[in-house]
Amino acid sequence: MSGEPAFWRGFLTRVRGLLDGGPLSDDAFANLARHFGEPSSWATYPDVLPTLDALTAGGLPLAIVSNWDSQLPRLLELRGLARYFRTVSVSAIEETGKPGAEIFRRTCERLGVEAGEALHVGDSLRDDYDGARAAGLRAVLLDRRGEHGHVADRIASLSELAPRLLGASTG
Repeated sequence: MSGEPAFWRGFLTRVRGLLDGGPLSDDAFANLARHFGEPSSWATYPDVLPTLDALTAGGLPLAIVSNWDSQLPRLLELRGLARYFRTVSVSAIEETGKPGAEIFRRTCERLGVEAGEALHVGDSLRDDYDGARAAGLRAVLLDRRGEHGHVADRIASLSELAPRLLGASTG
């Protein structure tokens, strides 16, 4: 086994080991893989759709840059989210990921913007905030739990984003 299945088996084996030290059976792995491949297994925060609607209505080109597996584009489509994004850059497909600059560079190129014109919003200090800044993008840290008070450019909710980018009358 190699590629994504090997990654997920290793990850789930480590999780099982942390939970109770037991092994991950083939049946358990197949059931978990099936579960996480289902769109209904995933939910969005309440602030996501209103923010995407506002940013799209404001004419901003949106993209996803994600360290995830190759199922993400399909799941976005099935969840009705793909329509918001001009491009989706997924580490498993791109064969490069955050915090490396290459995935950010490719995404900006696909959007037709320079790195300095782009704003990346994400919830990982290392991968999203630091990675995007190192690649020349502006960055905002999505800090839903208030764990990174030392970061100046942070928001607690995506609902703060549209007013910042489109003006105070939005939101």
